[in-house]
Amino acid sequence: MILRLVCDISGSMSDGGKSFSMRTVVMTVAQWVGLGYARAEIRLCGWASETHPFPDWSTKDEFPAELLSCSGASNGQALIQELGETPDGKVLVLTDGFWPLDEARALKRWKECLPSDTIRFIKIGADANPQLKGDDVFAAEDLLAALDGWLEGGAA
Repeated sequence: MILRLVCDISGSMSDGGKSFSMRTVVMTVAQWVGLGYARAEIRLCGWASETHPFPDWSTKDEFPAELLSCSGASNGQALIQELGETPDGKVLVLTDGFWPLDEARALKRWKECLPSDTIRFIKIGADANPQLKGDDVFAAEDLLAALDGWLEGGAA
């Protein structure tokens, strides 16, 4: 199973220590997989106006410093292009959910065409967008509940 970790590095993520909270979530997932709680090949990607995959990153590596520098706006089309119309595996998006309206709509349309249970969102930051909600949206403190059983089941 491929697990794509998409880290929102847009400008809104530069406030309130969100990038460091995101780092904690990524490293928690890496340790969770590394300890054998799930079998997954993790692929890490930064996302703002463009996507920045880290193909050489492994769960034994430190969190890339480039993902701690947040700027620009979220580009939904760039993310869709990076992941494809139907991603190969599961996608975990780490974000505060503050996206331009057109980008949010594009992501919603894309998500609605995906097999159920393909994508989940982890809300980062105490001020994360309250409009980002649903059965596939979890607070950072509920990360392990979001992961529990998710990689083993589903259509993706």
